[in-house]
Amino acid sequence: MKGLILASTLAFAMPAFAQHYAAFIIPDSLKEGANVVVRDYNVHLDIRSEKKGYLKVEKTVTLLNEKSSANELFIHYDEGTRVRKIEIVLYDAMGRELRVVDKDEVKDYSAVSGGTLYGDRRVKQVEVRHSTYPYTITYRYERELEGIDFAAGEEWYPQYFGYSVESARFSFSAPIDFPVNYKGYRLPVEPTRTNAGNEWSCTWEVKHLKAQPYEAYAPEAEELLPRVVCVPGRVSIEGYEGECSSWGALSKYIYALWEGRGVLPATVTSEIQQLTAEADSDEEKIALLYRYLQQNMRYVSVQLGIGGWQPFDAEYVTKNKYGDCKALTNYMWAMLREVGIEAHPALIRTGGTPAKLDTALVKSQFNHVLLYLPGQDSWLECTLPIGPPQFIHYGNHDRKVLLVKEEGGGLYHTPHLGYLDNIRSGTTTVQLSATGDAELRQHFQMASRDAERWRAMGAYYSETELKDAARENLLAAPGLLIETVEVLPEPDKAACQVFLEGKSERFASKGGKRLFLPLLPVGSVGAAPPAYENRYWPIALREGFTYRDTVRYQLPEGYEVESIMEETATLEHPTGYYQLKIDHQQDVITVVRVLQRKMAELPPAAYEEFRAFWLEVGKLERSMAVLVQKRT
Repeated sequence: MKGLILASTLAFAMPAFAQHYAAFIIPDSLKEGANVVVRDYNVHLDIRSEKKGYLKVEKTVTLLNEKSSANELFIHYDEGTRVRKIEIVLYDAMGRELRVVDKDEVKDYSAVSGGTLYGDRRVKQVEVRHSTYPYTITYRYERELEGIDFAAGEEWYPQYFGYSVESARFSFSAPIDFPVNYKGYRLPVEPTRTNAGNEWSCTWEVKHLKAQPYEAYAPEAEELLPRVVCVPGRVSIEGYEGECSSWGALSKYIYALWEGRGVLPATVTSEIQQLTAEADSDEEKIALLYRYLQQNMRYVSVQLGIGGWQPFDAEYVTKNKYGDCKALTNYMWAMLREVGIEAHPALIRTGGTPAKLDTALVKSQFNHVLLYLPGQDSWLECTLPIGPPQFIHYGNHDRKVLLVKEEGGGLYHTPHLGYLDNIRSGTTTVQLSATGDAELRQHFQMASRDAERWRAMGAYYSETELKDAARENLLAAPGLLIETVEVLPEPDKAACQVFLEGKSERFASKGGKRLFLPLLPVGSVGAAPPAYENRYWPIALREGFTYRDTVRYQLPEGYEVESIMEETATLEHPTGYYQLKIDHQQDVITVVRVLQRKMAELPPAAYEEFRAFWLEVGKLERSMAVLVQKRT
């Protein structure tokens, strides 16, 4: 009772703004499972025309502990996106103002990555520190949007994992006849649309959203958490005007940005004709020109203004011997056109696991470009200096792409690389000594994902880095000293061989007359799925692979098998398959392991069974044999 009286007294004693930001008035339901409580979050996008808009952001967050980065603010901008003002205020647990963050604390950095030759992307960053939790921060800033940042639209996330929300609001306004593509996802309310004078607007408002947990093996955040996407339906960038009313319209607009930029110098066209004169097929021509591109041009990112969407022309690439993904793709397109082979640029969201593109919302949801060859129904990745032609590559597989065509292209889907495509087969021989030391020799044959990874590592890693990669990915042995690593990629297909030789001290643990021998000194499945008391999100596995390994042990003289698994173990689940066979004949043990991880989408209720399966796989991966000295 005294606590209630004290809290009431404090509430009446504090100013109104302090009472509003006090942490103790946050409902317990919003603190449960939360690291951050979003007290208020208002975002308004003011679309003035096809060229320009203004974004106003006001956000107040209370940090309950140190498990978030909500005390950091990042604002990206470039020459077409100006930050008009930034105001940041820090409050204590009672909602009392502690200080206004000085403008000198806001740092301004280049946002150009190491692989970018030059660009105009920058970021304003500030980190607000306070030693006592909870505390509250209010951020206010405005951005003037033009160019690609304006055309790309805005995405609003009122909530992240571990964040609860008291109140949040997103709205946009536009001239009465201006088209806007917009969509809300997983929001409890529909937008409110209003007309006022010469403008129309839409508003989403949410309140009292409870914190949602982050869980391993769940889909990406953009598939789970509430958000709004808003994109201008008509754009004008540096004189290029276009519409985003359909995927075909967006494709036509991108084509207009590329048009006329594929004119090769006469010296290059002559060289191309000579290079392909003796080729017997289109496939041979494609391979010859792809190798020409790889050998003569290098990838360098250049991001200036419209350059994020428009390639440098072919003459620029010829002169400088470099280009970004757009410029190199445009160059390859021009060379193929010169020898009569049809091709089309294809915008794609590359990297990571395949993301689900919302086909109902027309928006540039892409960060990369490939070249599609309809005659061969194949794809060219034009930024890689090594690797085979007409292979989709792992970061580009199984996702939607937008073909760029003069008449307007549609959405296509890149090929899927599944668990039967991404294969690693290995043979390991182990010569074991009576002390438990061992000499190991391994030979791996790889296809698709692992092949391309090892091709790149073989080309760019030092000897030390290669040995480290082998320890992390291929070998699992204590006291391991890798002596040699040899990587032999196939030049014209996604395949690679890796040879390893090494020694391991105390490979088998010695105890008296016995040796305790681990049976699988090869790369495994990694950590077991974590336990969750009540799984909330579904399971989404979007990568698959197959490992096939044979391990042969030559036992030390004078030792025999005392204990070993006798029966073949086989496990099956919608997410995988596992089989372990062990055979021992006199002084040789042979272990054959098949491990498959499959793509799957399963409901939360299936998680315990999923976890139990992979825990059992982990136990089999740790199988041991016991050797004992023979009686004399």
